[in-house]
Amino acid sequence: MKIAQLRNHPFLLLVLKDGESEGYFSAEFMHKTKQQLSDMSLRIASDNLSIIYADQIKKGCEIVLGMSNLGLLDLCGNDTEKAKSIIRDQGIVYCFRAGWAKYAELKKISPTYFEDISITRYAQGISDTSDISLMHGTLVKEGQQSARLLQIYKHIGASYSANSLIIDHDEDVLTFELQKFLNTGVALLLIDSEKKVFTNTLYQQFITYLTGTEKDVLHSKLAACISRFTEQLSATTKTYLQEVNLLDFNDLTGIINQQENAAMYSQDILELPMTVSNELNNDFDGGYDFHADDEDDIAYLRPDA
Repeated sequence: MKIAQLRNHPFLLLVLKDGESEGYFSAEFMHKTKQQLSDMSLRIASDNLSIIYADQIKKGCEIVLGMSNLGLLDLCGNDTEKAKSIIRDQGIVYCFRAGWAKYAELKKISPTYFEDISITRYAQGISDTSDISLMHGTLVKEGQQSARLLQIYKHIGASYSANSLIIDHDEDVLTFELQKFLNTGVALLLIDSEKKVFTNTLYQQFITYLTGTEKDVLHSKLAACISRFTEQLSATTKTYLQEVNLLDFNDLTGIINQQENAAMYSQDILELPMTVSNELNNDFDGGYDFHADDEDDIAYLRPDA
């Protein structure tokens, strides 16, 4: 992209301009190429934008330029001589298709992430010298991160989800729920439980332990439990969770620092079964749950002594 930055135009336009001035591209070829660019721009505007407004048609032209530029750069490896040969022998539509194929890669990496990437992100004006290959590479990395988040969410959720695992397309929601799964795994270790899901009895045991134990002891055991929990994770999963700061466990640290409010805030940071949440919030409705937590239900229904 250095040539584009030096001469203040996208790489593709410079290759066309140089090829024309050198006689590499004939006048007839240039006319055909310009017509193809125009036709593709109208098609893009018609399918994705609007052909009623001039600014939308202009945006369609910029999208075609950006896509074609991306495709040409990928095909030629930033080699201007090779680029001229590709345009002459394969045509500008070939370059556009190559660029579109790069754009479509995002859908294969992460369909949900792809839905949020507007085609206009690939638009380039005639004086735009930004590195579109670098921009695309950044989107690919973000898509891979999105796919990784979903994969890890499903994997961790398979063990620690207390209710039906619902896949939300909002990454903030997935991250929030994943943190609750992780918090739950460590919280259960804090009370020396090998279970993966809280029952009402285990939850009450957790609250009792938090409120009745010295903070220094709690912090020391929390560190040990975090270490034990993370040792169970695969290296790639652990690395990802560290990169996105989900292994800091600041929520649990905060609960310990304000242990007098443990009962108030713990529900917000842990993954709890619906039955436990209902009981804690006094909205137990006695629905049949296939004996999933009979012990807790009976304890809840039994009159106080």
